[in-house]
Amino acid sequence: MDLDRRASLAGLLSLAATPAFAKAGKASKVAPRWAELDAAAGKLVADRAIPGVSICVARRGTPLFVKGYGWADLETRAPMGRASVCRIGSITKQFTASVVLQLAQEGKLSLDDNLSVYLPDFPNAQRLGLRRMLSHTSGLGNYTAVNPKQFLQASRTDRDARELVEAMKPTSETLAYEPGTDWRYSNTAYVLLGVVIEKVTGMPYAKAMEGRIFSQVGLCHTAVDDAATVVPGRASGYSRDVKAESGFDNASYIAMTYPGGAGNIRSTAEDLCDWHAALLGGHVLPPDALKAMLTPVTLNDGKLPTRPDGKGGRTEVRYGFGVDLDVIDGHPTVAHSGGIQGFASHIETYTDLGITGVTLINTDTTTPEGAGLSKLVRKAALTA
Repeated sequence: MDLDRRASLAGLLSLAATPAFAKAGKASKVAPRWAELDAAAGKLVADRAIPGVSICVARRGTPLFVKGYGWADLETRAPMGRASVCRIGSITKQFTASVVLQLAQEGKLSLDDNLSVYLPDFPNAQRLGLRRMLSHTSGLGNYTAVNPKQFLQASRTDRDARELVEAMKPTSETLAYEPGTDWRYSNTAYVLLGVVIEKVTGMPYAKAMEGRIFSQVGLCHTAVDDAATVVPGRASGYSRDVKAESGFDNASYIAMTYPGGAGNIRSTAEDLCDWHAALLGGHVLPPDALKAMLTPVTLNDGKLPTRPDGKGGRTEVRYGFGVDLDVIDGHPTVAHSGGIQGFASHIETYTDLGITGVTLINTDTTTPEGAGLSKLVRKAALTA
């Protein structure tokens, strides 16, 4: 997060595109290489699979394609556009990881510290290393992996740091596995890392992120979210309901303190492209810290972790600190998806090409991957 490039983008405003697809099959004027993506996004809105979607593809922060489709708000018929602000869910984790790495570089903490240094009364804190927490190999459970009704009820209440830590304790009373012997996604770990940031900086997580990341990088539409804040361009979140006249219900309320450092940030597609340009361009972390972030974690035996592949076998996990790492069509990628009540998101950068694709959808019942948009963004980006 940098370099606010928006003042230099006036000549690219023609790419901002139409605000919504009012009719199924309505054509929009885009360059041929974007036509398949453009048509697919429009059809998803016309078919009421999603209320709206904002897409940005950029090369090292310079937009190549920015467009909104459908509606940011179904009740007011406010269109989804380039400045529509959506909750990004677990994409938040790479922001949290970046600040932890900054603090480590400054000597204010060590990645080899155990959580007990900061939260001595937390269950098993002496066995929970920050490095393992960053890479989902700590042994911690996942506080969101409970009965959906139970989670929705719990998520309605705002919590300060002390109350948030109390809410995390049940997932740590018995570790899910010995630290460093397995990989299991843990929102709990990142909520606790957000609390560690508060302990070390002596300021609220939101202020730490604003001062260290958002303002430094120039992400003027990105912030730690608060449902009480009036946000210009804020998109409303929905859940799909085929029986509803609109095809959607308003998403369940969530107090944005509850996802904490695991998922509490709001942003725009364009800001997220700028974020990856800054992060991967070396404007957020020094080279050795960035290298650590982008190195796939290994287990105690030196091997990559594995997880079920859904077909009865197992597949290798290539995860760094808050980022998925892969090679797609011969191109190394840094990516992550996010999901939270009312929203689904995806970010992916081809690091050798410097091309980033971001998709933000304002429903929690269709993901960019499930809708096929992530694949089409990838296809279009690789021909840009």
